[in-house]
Amino acid sequence: YGQRVEQLSSDGQFIRQWGNTGKIGILAGEFNYPTDVAVADDGTVYVADGYNDRVQVFDEQGQFVRKWGGPFGMDIFGPFNGWFATVTSITLDAQGNILVADFYNNRVQKFTPQGKFLSSFGKKGTGEGQFRKAIAVAVGADGSIFVTDFLNNRVQKWKPKP
Repeated sequence: YGQRVEQLSSDGQFIRQWGNTGKIGILAGEFNYPTDVAVADDGTVYVADGYNDRVQVFDEQGQFVRKWGGPFGMDIFGPFNGWFATVTSITLDAQGNILVADFYNNRVQKFTPQGKFLSSFGKKGTGEGQFRKAIAVAVGADGSIFVTDFLNNRVQKWKPKP
């Protein structure tokens, strides 16, 4: 895998790259299977750094700002808040909060733009609100949250509270 994230102009011209092509890394700005990208209105770039089990954040000039998460996101009592077991998808809601699909922990976690844990939902299972590998998350125009539930072969929808 390429182990990089590239930014292109609207006409496909190369602008910048994060990460080292073909080289797995653990330092700031390096990746281990980056899986998704979300961009805030102010140009801040959030990268789901898959197998490094973290989110990396870059400013609009492409400079590393911060990261959060880390490996070993669970113990015998369940998953740790703010830690991940493979980050597979990332998106922003209308308030600028970050939603992250936490694949092996079968949940979605919500953070402030600064990386402070706010909440999570989901657990392993086949019922409503349960996942067998939450692989993707998206937010609709009305604030509804959609989660692709990989092994249950479905998409689940959460409506915002009035």
